[in-house]
Amino acid sequence: MPRLQELYTRYRDQGLKIVAVEASRDTERSKKFIAKKGLSFLLLEDRTEDPVVGGLFGVHAFPTSFILDASGRILYYHLGFDEGDEKKIAGEIRTLLGE
Repeated sequence: MPRLQELYTRYRDQGLKIVAVEASRDTERSKKFIAKKGLSFLLLEDRTEDPVVGGLFGVHAFPTSFILDASGRILYYHLGFDEGDEKKIAGEIRTLLGE
């Protein structure tokens, strides 16, 4: 998430929006994590007993990252997150923004 924050900070003025979806049931823990890491993008909860967002996008693994266009079409997705993956995602963002 902190690496996504860096991408968000860098590209938000060009129209990038990040929405994280929390699938756990521990809202207070999530809020503390967000505050501690200084995350400023939107975080939604997707309760595990009724996963609306996960169901819409077919999420079966965590984390899963999607890049969507303004119409909501999936342009890119990435499963998992390892050191260096933010570079792959940043490259996709730059390509899609026409940089």
